[in-house]
Amino acid sequence: MTWTTPKTDWVTGELIAASDMNEVGENLATLKNPATAIYTTTEEIRVVGDQFSDLDSTNLNLTITTTGGDVLVHFDGAIARNVSSNRCHFDIDVDGTRQGGDNGLTHIDVVHGDRRHSVSFDRLVQGLSAGSHTFKLQWKGNNAGRGIILYPDAQFWVREI
Repeated sequence: MTWTTPKTDWVTGELIAASDMNEVGENLATLKNPATAIYTTTEEIRVVGDQFSDLDSTNLNLTITTTGGDVLVHFDGAIARNVSSNRCHFDIDVDGTRQGGDNGLTHIDVVHGDRRHSVSFDRLVQGLSAGSHTFKLQWKGNNAGRGIILYPDAQFWVREI
């Protein structure tokens, strides 16, 4: 279903046609079922690098078609160090533009051996135009030789609100 801008120039005595009511029904269905995309990891993902890049360019890149407005983005998962102590920075890229500053939206210090660390964040992306939008989960470490392991069952999702 797609959103149709409702008629707002009604005049007294104007009859309501079946097509008018169908538009209202389609708009209600669109509001009930907003554009949503979700991915839950099924395997370990191991990455190394000191520049922001896609955490998993195949699966953690989500595309939705919106009616225009705001989108809520969420990520949660468990990570551990891959090589040595590491500060991990996370960000999201929306249509080619990262949302955070030089160090992304959030970070976590991963310093205790193979111990898993939980990382989670939400981001409200406001004012998107109607149409297709791609959301990419990105990360970077502090040094090129350091990396992380993202464990299975991490979730990345986007939903128009």
